[in-house]
Amino acid sequence: MQLGQPEGIESRPFNAISTAHKVPEELLLAVCSLSSSKKYYDTLATLEKTLARDVLSSLRDAAYLPEVRQKFQSEQCFKVSLLRDSTARELLDSAGTRFGTQRQLIGQFSTKILLDGASAPHKFEFDFLPRGSVPRRIHSIVGLNGVGKTQVMARLAMLLSRFSNQATNDNRSTLQSEDALDPVPSIYTVVAVSFSAFDEFERPTQAQGEEFKYSYCGLQGDGGLLKSKEDLLNDIRTMISAEMPPEKRALLKSVLGNLVRVNDLDEFVDQPQLHASLYERLSAGQRLALNCICHILAKIGPRTLVLFDEPELHLHPQLLTGLLSSLAEILANQDSFAIVATHSPLVIQQLPKECVHVIRRDRMTPMVLQPTFQTFGESISEITRFVFASTESDRDYRAVLDNMFAAAGGDIDQVRQLFDGQLSLNADIYLESLRGHSKGEVAK
Repeated sequence: MQLGQPEGIESRPFNAISTAHKVPEELLLAVCSLSSSKKYYDTLATLEKTLARDVLSSLRDAAYLPEVRQKFQSEQCFKVSLLRDSTARELLDSAGTRFGTQRQLIGQFSTKILLDGASAPHKFEFDFLPRGSVPRRIHSIVGLNGVGKTQVMARLAMLLSRFSNQATNDNRSTLQSEDALDPVPSIYTVVAVSFSAFDEFERPTQAQGEEFKYSYCGLQGDGGLLKSKEDLLNDIRTMISAEMPPEKRALLKSVLGNLVRVNDLDEFVDQPQLHASLYERLSAGQRLALNCICHILAKIGPRTLVLFDEPELHLHPQLLTGLLSSLAEILANQDSFAIVATHSPLVIQQLPKECVHVIRRDRMTPMVLQPTFQTFGESISEITRFVFASTESDRDYRAVLDNMFAAAGGDIDQVRQLFDGQLSLNADIYLESLRGHSKGEVAK
């Protein structure tokens, strides 16, 4: 390809040059190439190394020449055509190392997603690059209902996996739309997970999943029917009984302690037929959590992105935090990442503010913000107040205390007695503020 190259076979750089004619040097210096075939680089590697490097340099191979990659990677032709499949994306990062180039992985990228009816796109800046030991492998998208979180997650799945039934039918790339991805990150596999009966993820066939390296794990089964508890249990048994590599089986045993309580995790995983009654007694939430962890482990490889829509559905808080801990351990082990759409401040509490993306909407114009304070370890009330735009007019516990304070004639001790003197610190501070405000009004 060359800079600014439009669509169409007639636009190819060497299209006008007849066979056996020499390519002008100025044209060679203006192009970029990349193979989507591992065999191409395998064959080059059989040549004398200097000759192989000369070939790659002459063809301005983006996997071998970092300066060429940097120059071309934001071009639409590069993203749509040269990186059309996941094999090409892997080769871009890895093929050059065979000829002496240092591997360069992209973990920082931006995306724009224009939803129907919106006057402007949602703009996100994702940065998964490590900063010491601060956890950055999980990012979250949060906001009130109706701001487009679920739709954004579905579109992210399409952009990053390139899988879309409509795009396939139209014989085009998912990047040939109003949505944008820049640059294409070093992500080779996408796993979409949802506990919602109303998620918008597309579900690939087995062949499509293998082609696009994209898989779906959720409550929706074949034909759009919802899976039963028995279906979820059978899925777990199948995945655990299947040929899972030893290293993944060991990782499964390591993380299961966050989700279930059994005396012998080794037997629970290696011999599920001996623990049928234990599997049967799993709660609905445990079956969901185990199902998604088993699915992620089965599909994950290096540089996988897990898109998890509302993990808090059907889970109590302890199981939710256990699930997040398990996910974080798996991601670190597999050099992979996750984007979680959530309503739960418990999820936000586990993440640094740089990894929290808050969606708000001014009429039909979306805004994506980051918290102004450190969310990691912050109180649930503070996170809820900012992230979910909680205001003094919301009908929360403060509105109830307002009414009780008024009914007690401003006597906060009387209100405290109604709770047997066991009000939380936040509620008690708020009561004191009401008394202070009331005294101020009397003084005036």
